[in-house]
Amino acid sequence: MKIIKICNHVSLFSLINLSKVILYNFKLFGMFTNELIDYTSQKKFITNERKLAEPGRLRLGKKRIYDISLTMDEIEDLNNILHCEALCLNDLVSSFIIFLSRGNHPTCYDAFIREKVRERVALSVPGYPVFRKQNMKSRLTEQMHEIIKTLPFNRDGIFYVYEFLKLEIDESEEILYFASTQKTEEHKNIVLNNLPNMRALLTARLLRNNIIVNDDMVTEAVLRVRRRVKDILDFHEHKLSRAHNN
Repeated sequence: MKIIKICNHVSLFSLINLSKVILYNFKLFGMFTNELIDYTSQKKFITNERKLAEPGRLRLGKKRIYDISLTMDEIEDLNNILHCEALCLNDLVSSFIIFLSRGNHPTCYDAFIREKVRERVALSVPGYPVFRKQNMKSRLTEQMHEIIKTLPFNRDGIFYVYEFLKLEIDESEEILYFASTQKTEEHKNIVLNNLPNMRALLTARLLRNNIIVNDDMVTEAVLRVRRRVKDILDFHEHKLSRAHNN
């Protein structure tokens, strides 16, 4: 019996010691795990700090280059201004035909053109600046002068020059689109200042449509194309500038 009791005491004592060892090992494992987590977190923080401090080549390589090209919606808005000017031209030619049918000759048409521009712009481009409306009126006055110079001044002569002036408007639309889609200011200016190219394009249009006019008329038309497109693009840029400032 004594031997059994002694064995029981020894077993109990061994079990208690074993429990203490296991508990102590668990504590050591927990401490080691916590230290490992802290070390990993600290190392990750230091690594991220270094990445932020050092200039990354990938970030520099992905830097966005500024692009001034217009969206299709913006180009459509600018084409609306061009369309308004084309409608003014159509109104004026129709009025000239009416004058002619009544046996009249349009001698004083400055105020008449100004009123036509005012009416059309109010409907198509509300808020269009006064000085740009004046620019449009000046271009239309030049075009009407080309018609009045027509000899003989009759219905067929008016329509012939009108076809030429419509091709000038078409040329303006093409140059406006091409300039609007350039990605840099430099390339846009190259398009706007390339008068020989504009003249070649307009001459090709005239040949395709069997329109023959003198060189002076072509030169004046090309200069109007450039002024027209530049005026419309300047309007858009000033509108954006005002929006950013506000």
